[in-house]
Formats: sequence, structure tokens, C-alpha cells
Amino acid sequence: MRNFLIRLAFVALMLLFGFIPFSAAEAAGEFQADYDVQYAVSPAGKTIVTQHITLTNREPDFYPQEYSLLLDSDKISNVIAYDDGGVITPAISVKDSKTHITLKFNVKSIGLGKTLKFSLRYEHSGIASRAGSIWEIYVPGVINDPDIGAYDVTLSVPPSFGPAAYLSPIASKVNTWTKDQMIKGGIAGAYGQNQKFDVNLSYVLTNETNAPDVQEIALPPDTAYQEVVLKSLTPKPATVVKDDDGNWLAKYSLAPRQSLSVQAETVVATYLSPRKTFQTPPIREDEYLREQKYWETTSPEIVKLAASYTTPRDIYQYVSTHLSYAYEKVNAQATRMGAAAANSKPTEAVCMEFTDLFIAIARAAGIPARRVVGYAYTNNPKLRPLSLVSDVLHAWPEYYDRELKVWVPVDPTWANTTGGVDYFTKLDFNHIVFAVQGVDSDYPYPAGYYKDPGKTGRDISVEFSKDPNTKKSAEVVSVIEFPEQVSAGTTARGSIIVENKGGESAYTIAVTAVSEPGNIRVAETVPELLPYAVVRIPIVGTFDHSLRSVDGKITAQVNDALITRSFRIRPLYWVFGLGALLLVLVGIIVFQVKKAVWKSRKPH
Repeated sequence: MRNFLIRLAFVALMLLFGFIPFSAAEAAGEFQADYDVQYAVSPAGKTIVTQHITLTNREPDFYPQEYSLLLDSDKISNVIAYDDGGVITPAISVKDSKTHITLKFNVKSIGLGKTLKFSLRYEHSGIASRAGSIWEIYVPGVINDPDIGAYDVTLSVPPSFGPAAYLSPIASKVNTWTKDQMIKGGIAGAYGQNQKFDVNLSYVLTNETNAPDVQEIALPPDTAYQEVVLKSLTPKPATVVKDDDGNWLAKYSLAPRQSLSVQAETVVATYLSPRKTFQTPPIREDEYLREQKYWETTSPEIVKLAASYTTPRDIYQYVSTHLSYAYEKVNAQATRMGAAAANSKPTEAVCMEFTDLFIAIARAAGIPARRVVGYAYTNNPKLRPLSLVSDVLHAWPEYYDRELKVWVPVDPTWANTTGGVDYFTKLDFNHIVFAVQGVDSDYPYPAGYYKDPGKTGRDISVEFSKDPNTKKSAEVVSVIEFPEQVSAGTTARGSIIVENKGGESAYTIAVTAVSEPGNIRVAETVPELLPYAVVRIPIVGTFDHSLRSVDGKITAQVNDALITRSFRIRPLYWVFGLGALLLVLVGIIVFQVKKAVWKSRKPH
């Protein structure tokens, strides 16, 4: 990305013709510019930028007269400049959200190897920004201009920001970056431990058939980089299950022709590194290497690319530089092209194409990969655009790290739009997962896709959490379902119902049960119980014959909680006796009815 442009207007010293002005292009290569740029961030977030610049003449008969700087921001104020001749009054103009600063030097430096030193200072309110509980820093890079010699950047932030969560790229020395680093996209950083968002979602389910139907919605799930608290889900689902991609799917039973509106209130915490408390379940690699719609792994072009780009980083670099972002498609209902078409039409890409091309090449190269659709917070839609128009969703890929046994998210789209900011080594705190698509390339659908055709407005609300300490821990409750009366010598069946009424997942739930008398024995472990999920553990038992009725009891322990269920065991003869009595009663009733009919027909 061209973060700023330098224009020098020069004057040539000619013995016969005097001073003749030259354009910047005509004077290219006549000077070398060396930079010492300092960014000092205040506790309130305003940044003082100081540029100390040295221009060195490469020719004996040229000297610099004017310096121009174009900043891709309109958040510039208090511009001050000076050279050895004193203060320079800058000419400043703002147009199309860009600030143009022009300086005319007070001194002339004529002669081969002569230098002109000057300084420019201004305040920039767009370098640092507070997003919720995180301070973010973005220092713009520089174009790779051969006339630029040294370009050293130092960055200082106040202690109140706390330790850096990440700074990308890593400084060449303490708080200092070089030209080779700055031409690759500048510096991106964040300060804080995690970010929390209040995420409120609306879904509309419609059963258009004449038969009952079971439908599901995808809720934001727990991942290695994301922790979800489900504060409320209205109406309550039948259960919530997890699929092979780790999605949380809430299931609802719909009557024929019924429409149902569902509201979910969640708090989502995002992390920069994988959470130690999260265990990625084992994967079936063949599921994440298969060709699918949008991921044409057997396409000759994709196969050829996979032979050349064999690591996730190589694929990320290719995709982020080969494709270019089509900003004109942001506000249109863009059609998803698929990987092969994206590669052949590189100027028509939005986040879907960056993601699909990465996945297709990775899978063809034998690297498990999948697609994530969700929300990505951005305070600069030009640098970090959101491309899926339906409720401004965003898509990015993940690849599976076999050594760490974790899915790693990357964002080649934002790497492209920021001019090379590293979204491979670390992502950020801003990506919220709504749905993961790996086993299937376009299912489950994320929040924002379950729309009511007659409704206008957004179905997604994402804000920084107003109460970051909000907690609704797992709440495991259980009950035993079993007949009140059972017959000796027969098989009786029931269930232990375990439900999580809390907002977080419950893990490693131990369930045991015994009956007295009888032979019911249960010993099971529920590895994970999602919020609002319900599991039924079957209990089956038979009971010895007895000449009299006896009381029975089932005692179950679910983690530390004890529950019981009493029942009555009837002897088998009682069942047969009761049956015989019923037959006798039915016979008497039939006889009396027939007798009454016979009497009514007897002649008088």
C-alpha cells in the first residue's frame, strides 16, 4: 500500500542559463533521502510523529528546493517544520481523506555530496486507537523507492498500555524498525490480554412443508482462539450439539408451515494465542483434503500452484500478493467465484476468493484447510474491509498445524489490503467466528444468513462488552426418568437426563447410577456438554421375582450432585391377576349389554 509519497521539486544550476526548474520525475535519482522517524504515543492515544530527514546531493549542479508529503489520513494537526535557516511555514491541504503537506526550504545546499537537513513534526490521531480493552497501533509503511536510503522508525508507547500482545514485524533492535521491514507493510501491534464483545444475533427459521421438521442454527462456538458465553437463547432449543468442525448447532422442532424467530445473546472473548484450556479434538484429515464446491483441488492450475507453494506461509504469500481486492464489490451482492476462477481473475477478488484460493491450494498440497465465516471488527474499512454484504460478514481460512494439533487462522485478504501487514504469524483480537466450514464448503450457514424476507435492518449486533466481567458459568442439572411401577421379571427402561442450563460448556461430567434392588449399573463420562445442550443416558434393568410388592430406588451421581428416583416393583402374578380381573369385568359388561339387547327385542 502506498502510505505516503515524497515529491521533491528541484532547481538545476546552469552556468549559462541560470536557475531552471525541473519536475520531480526529471530529477529522480539526483538525491538520496535518509529518514529517522519517531512515533511517540500519548496515554490518550494521540501520536506525535517527528521526521528528521537528510537529503544528500548526488550531482554537483542540483539542489532540493521543496518537499511534499502525502499522508493517507485526515487526522493530522499541529504541523511544525524547520531547517537550518529557521522555521518553515507548511502549506497544508486536505482532500479525499488525505493530507498534503508542502515545505519550501529556507536554505540551499549546492554541490556533490552536500546535505540539507530538516525536520517535520505533526500530531496524528489515527496511529493508535482503543478498541474495547485493547490498544491497537498501526504505523504506515513506506514505498520501496531507490532514492530512499535509510528509513529507521522508532516507536514508544506509554506504560499504561501494558505489555505488547504482539508487534509485527519484530523490531530489528529495541523499538526500532528498518527500511527493509517498513516497505513490507508497516508496523501492526496490540496491547492487552483479550478482547470481549457483546454479540447479539437474530435468526428466523421457516418450515415451508406440510410436515413437522427439525432445523438448526449455528451459534458462535468455542475455538482455540475464542471463548463464548451464551447469556440467553430464546426460545430454548431441544438441544445444542457440536459437529465435526466444532460448530454449535441449536436444534428446533417446527410444526408444518411454522416460522420461528430466535434471539441469542452472547459474550465472545478473543485471544491472540491458543487457549491452554481448549483441546482441539482429533481430525480426520481426509475430510479436510477433499475437493469440494469452491475448492477445486484437481484443477490443473491449482495442482500446479500446489507443487510450487508447499507450505502454509508460501500459500499465504502467493494468495495475498497474486489477488487484489475489488473494493467496488464491497457494497454489491458479490457471487462467490471459487478458487479456480479467483486465480484466473485476480482483480475481482473479495475475502471469499482470498479464502477459497488459499484452501484449495493448501488441500491440493496435502495441508488440511477450512473456511471460517464471522465478523471482524475494523475501524478502517479501506485497510481492513468487510466483504460479505449480508450483515458485513468476513471470511478467512484456517490450516491445521499437525505439530501443535490446532487450527491456525490467517487472513490473506487483510494482508493484501494493508500492503503486507503480517496476518500469518499472528492474527488479532478482532476476528469473531460465527461458523466453520470444512467438512462442507458452504454449510453451516453463519448468523446473518437466517433472514426474514419481510424484515429490514441487520440481524447482527457486535459491540465491545459493556461489562467485561459478565459470566454465566456452566450449570449442570439432571433428573431420572423411570416408571413409577415396574414388574418383576421384566425389563424396565428409563434415562438419566443431563442438561446444561448455563452459558458456558461443561467438561468431563461423570455419571454413575445403581439401583436397589435390581441390576441397573451406569458408569459414563460426558466429555463436553454445550450451553443449553441435553443428553440422555439410558438406564435398563430387570428385577427378581417376589411374592409381594417391594420398593425400589435408583441413585445417580452427576459430578458431585446426587439424585434419586423411587419406584414400586410389583410381582408378576399381580400383573396377570390384574389382567384377569380386567377380562372378567369386560366379560360382565359385554354380557349385560347383550342381555339388555335381548330383552328389548323380546315380544310383549
